[in-house]
Amino acid sequence: MANQVLGQHREGDIRISSSGGLPLVEETYVFRVLMDSSTASRLEVLSVNGLPRVNQTVSAAGLATCKSVSAQRSEINPRLWLVRSEFSSEAEEGSEEQDPSTDPTAWIPVYETEFLQKSKVSHKDTADDVIANSAGQAFPDGITIGRTLPAWKFFQFEPATVTDTQIADRNESVNSATFRTREAKTLLLTVLSSKVGFYLGQRRRLTQYRLAYDPEKWTHKRYDVGTVYLEGGVLKPYTATENGVTTVISGPLDGAGAKVTAGDPPAVLEFDIYPSIAFADFLR
Repeated sequence: MANQVLGQHREGDIRISSSGGLPLVEETYVFRVLMDSSTASRLEVLSVNGLPRVNQTVSAAGLATCKSVSAQRSEINPRLWLVRSEFSSEAEEGSEEQDPSTDPTAWIPVYETEFLQKSKVSHKDTADDVIANSAGQAFPDGITIGRTLPAWKFFQFEPATVTDTQIADRNESVNSATFRTREAKTLLLTVLSSKVGFYLGQRRRLTQYRLAYDPEKWTHKRYDVGTVYLEGGVLKPYTATENGVTTVISGPLDGAGAKVTAGDPPAVLEFDIYPSIAFADFLR
């Protein structure tokens, strides 16, 4: 005889309360389950086909999702179990369906969104006008603009074989290729914590990461200026003449070593300050 759900028990309830100003619906369902063996494991009981699955099964009214499942063995018949399923309409932002019978190192992490402050130097204002003096000459230093960047913080189970050295190499790195639709070098990964222990019955590593997104890339940016420039492949001093006197100046360049058009700001050069690694090799 196969394991089977005999039916729904008469016991059950529904509750409506307030959570954060929103109505919260909670329901309880109890099922009678008959196992083919009195020595069946508790996990086998909760895995019987027809029982609700955590984070997957929706209640009969369609208002709540299964949040927990527990089983209690009958004192009279060791093959008979009462399985209690708790449902709730409370939403967890960014949550993903997780099957507790699967390997946690394959679970998609649940993330928390936060925001970080970052400053950048710009040679244009929000109207895309060059920041220049009244004579139309661009200021070489530009202006500093404060920005707020989104970041996602999450925990991830990993095999215990992942070493501390591997974790350290991941810290303060950027994505070498497009990851989760974000272009290369626009995601900065920080390791917030990592420890090896016994989780869900096995030795695993639990690591907390943070991904910060900057659409303008996590690179060091400098204005392209210098006292020399290239003309026809020849390096020449960057000079200016005033009142018949010629002096060497630090002038704006176009990113290829040549002078810019008069009045234009210098090009912006980018330099890597974080190592680039393949996030898809270990982040889920």
